[in-house]
Amino acid sequence: MSVEVSFRHLEAADCETVLRLMRDYYAEEGQEFVPDLAAAALNEISGGNALARVWLICLDKVIVGYVCVTLGFSLEVGGYDFFLDELFVIPESRGNGPSSAVLNFGGNESRSLGVRRICLEVERHNAVARKIYSARDYHEHDRHLMST
Repeated sequence: MSVEVSFRHLEAADCETVLRLMRDYYAEEGQEFVPDLAAAALNEISGGNALARVWLICLDKVIVGYVCVTLGFSLEVGGYDFFLDELFVIPESRGNGPSSAVLNFGGNESRSLGVRRICLEVERHNAVARKIYSARDYHEHDRHLMST
């Protein structure tokens, strides 16, 4: 049985749904979820922020996750880069192709925007995600991601 994976842009009416998904994702990853901060970010993106995109991931038109990418610029690669900020698929829909479809979709979207590199971060303990990304030619660097 084949399942159709599709994507649609975040709209203001979708923010509550994505907030629920974010809460689940953050709990799974052991990260602090700050609802007001997340809601403000989603509202900004749904309002047309040029540097960020959120797409809902749908299986047979049912929302099963979301993906957020941000657009940046890198001197090192001589142009735009995408940062795959968050990718979450509900546990019961994993293994049905959405993560692979997201990576294909992200690659197509990045090319349409002239992006030269796609970056992402993955928890060291998330062996399944690391295997998926490695199979798609994402590789680790000797650099360490740092933030304030």
